[in-house]
Amino acid sequence: MLFAFRRRHFGAVYLKTDKEKIADGASTPTKPTPDSGRRFARHRADVPLAATVLAEDGYQRFEGRCSEIAVAGLGAIISTTLIVGEIVSLDISLPSPFQNLTLRAVVRRRNGLFHGFEFLELQTEQRELILAFCQGQK
Repeated sequence: MLFAFRRRHFGAVYLKTDKEKIADGASTPTKPTPDSGRRFARHRADVPLAATVLAEDGYQRFEGRCSEIAVAGLGAIISTTLIVGEIVSLDISLPSPFQNLTLRAVVRRRNGLFHGFEFLELQTEQRELILAFCQGQK
């Protein structure tokens, strides 16, 4: 049985089965609401990523999984806790026909191992790839 991580609006992380995802309409994006504070709709994703940070002893790389993505940022579970406000380099492995992306981002929120990242200085090509990936997730 396959499971996927899902984050509830109050921050809890739990496992959800494929049947539950289908019953919930997993292919539909989460639309922003006026009280959510979000500018862009989030789309569910399940792609590997790596976060690279500059530490006192050099660069450190941590593996993780992206669980939601939008044009302005993404949510991911990372194998360590990062500091809110820290600048990171994210290597996202999008499935074919998309290419891998390397993006700079800032950690905006953290709840345990779940991190919310906001993209910094997104190039036009990168933005278009993210948009195309999100449209394919509908």
